[in-house]
Amino acid sequence: MVDVLPFVGTRYGAQFDQELSRLVTPPYDVIDKKLQQELYDRHPYNLVRIDFAKPEAENSEFENHYARAGALWQQWKTEGILTEEPKKSFYVYEQEFDLPDGRRVVRRGFFGAVKLQDFSEGGIRAHEQTYSGPKADRFRLMRATNSNMSPIFCLYDDAAKVVDKTLAAAIEGQAPLAAEMDGITHRMWIVNKAATVNTLVKAMADQTLFIADGHHRYETSLLYRDEMRETFGRRNGRAPYDYAMIYMNNIHDEGLVVLPTHRILSTETCIGVECADAIDDMKEFFDVTQLEFNGDDIDNEARRYTELLAAAGKKNLSFIVMLPKGRAWLATLKKDANLDEMIDDEKVPRAVKELDVTVLHRYLINQATLGNPEIELDHDDVHYVKDAAEVLRCMKTCKYGIAFLLNPTKVEQVCAIARQGLRMPQKSTFFYPKLLTGLVMRDLNSPW
Repeated sequence: MVDVLPFVGTRYGAQFDQELSRLVTPPYDVIDKKLQQELYDRHPYNLVRIDFAKPEAENSEFENHYARAGALWQQWKTEGILTEEPKKSFYVYEQEFDLPDGRRVVRRGFFGAVKLQDFSEGGIRAHEQTYSGPKADRFRLMRATNSNMSPIFCLYDDAAKVVDKTLAAAIEGQAPLAAEMDGITHRMWIVNKAATVNTLVKAMADQTLFIADGHHRYETSLLYRDEMRETFGRRNGRAPYDYAMIYMNNIHDEGLVVLPTHRILSTETCIGVECADAIDDMKEFFDVTQLEFNGDDIDNEARRYTELLAAAGKKNLSFIVMLPKGRAWLATLKKDANLDEMIDDEKVPRAVKELDVTVLHRYLINQATLGNPEIELDHDDVHYVKDAAEVLRCMKTCKYGIAFLLNPTKVEQVCAIARQGLRMPQKSTFFYPKLLTGLVMRDLNSPW
């Protein structure tokens, strides 16, 4: 059971409707210093200045980039740069984008205010581990702005597509707000007709939400809710801080895409590794076939490898292992392979052992390659790469150790893991594309 409501959104004033592409930003967790500066330079009102502001030399406990972000948020609202929607609304959000195989698809969902639940309540479920650093960062920003800047991304299961049909009918004939970024078209419609709102509220009431992306933002919202309850003593569950801005997407939407995150081990990590021995060790549990490599046409070769890997993955867990200079092998788990023997750890639940990323790290990397089941790799040991062609370009050289291409985690696996209250290993899912920040925000001081 979830409580989904319309809310008064904060968005850029109508005078900026044609400039949204220069004002919106990717979510904070994919922005490096170079992109941060590019966004700063793109427009003086780009929302990165609030959602992911640059620290400055005079930082102190009371004068820092969080405080400046909060002041700027209020200044932009006072000056009319940001305005409030006059009515409580839902916000239909559509993304049109290209897949690596060349297909162009559309994903459509909607933003709403969702009542926060502790994970023990069962209405909202997580699948990903979280870390204290990102939560502390988002918590300080939330304190400074008293707002939801970036949306949380959740999935729901509506096989009959009641919500999808309602959204389609609600936006028919309406011109959207639109923005372009990195070849992706983003469109948003504002929906507040009473009949549509009531239909969406009722249709979502019996749903379970599965967090796809934004686990740190969700847990930060829980922390903020608890602090506000302690501060104001209001615990009836209907205060603005009891809700968070969430984007909701049907798992049956044809545009819902999960892409893999490939791994490349650094040369330092592979010091002392006999590559030929590692490939031979994999043969205990995997059928291993050497592949040809055409380094003169990386893009087509990456597409061929991806298609080959996907076809093999339909039979059983499969990976492509690459060594420097483009030497590559397809490794497919044998039908009689025993996962409990491969991953001899009773603390790892069966559903987690069956994940590609678990087999990759716990067996292929730790045991077959590095020879140490207990090794813990840090950030410098593994490069996480989303583009298969980029992996091939790296491995065409001798600058890296060993690379592994893998298939994406299935949405069904994400939901199954979440239903059991389990968490996946790091970088298990990449829901593509990321949601933009800046099309609509939620100020907790707005009418509620």
